[in-house]
Amino acid sequence: MRSLTTTLVVVFVVGLLWGITLTVVIIPSAPPTYVTVTTPVRTVCFSPNGGCAEQVVYWIGRANLTIHILIYSFTLDSIGDALISAFERGITIQIVFEASQISNYSQYDRLKEAGIQVRKDTNPAAMHDKIMVVDGNVVAIGSFNFSTNAETENNENLIVIVSPTIAQAFEAEFQKIWDESTS
Repeated sequence: MRSLTTTLVVVFVVGLLWGITLTVVIIPSAPPTYVTVTTPVRTVCFSPNGGCAEQVVYWIGRANLTIHILIYSFTLDSIGDALISAFERGITIQIVFEASQISNYSQYDRLKEAGIQVRKDTNPAAMHDKIMVVDGNVVAIGSFNFSTNAETENNENLIVIVSPTIAQAFEAEFQKIWDESTS
């Protein structure tokens, strides 16, 4: 009886291993639903006080042609100042704000008065994006809102990627939301 049990266990284990081998090695799996891109990640930062706002300001300062932003909450003066400086250097800037977050503290009116093209999102739910595309080549994305709380209080993140391929995907999303938004 003992040798029969041992034989059955060995057959079971060998069958299990053979099945795993067939599944992992021999039988091809379905293609993934995500795209793997090899790209240079320039910066990864975390707040509070991790330099996320400094990175946003840095990349605004490096813009040569365009800056496109989708932002949920934008109250941080330093980023507003950097955008106004870039605009005064001749950079074309377009920003879509989440309508529910526009208040007396928001940079919306200040940037609009400076001549920067700003719009309000018309999505009946929240436009919760935090994306900046610079010159169709650089993407800054993460949970980081352009706000004092995001910079000094909250756990937030920002990643900066330099990739025309990735920037193109975010440009398309920006353009879709921009076209649906109102002044």
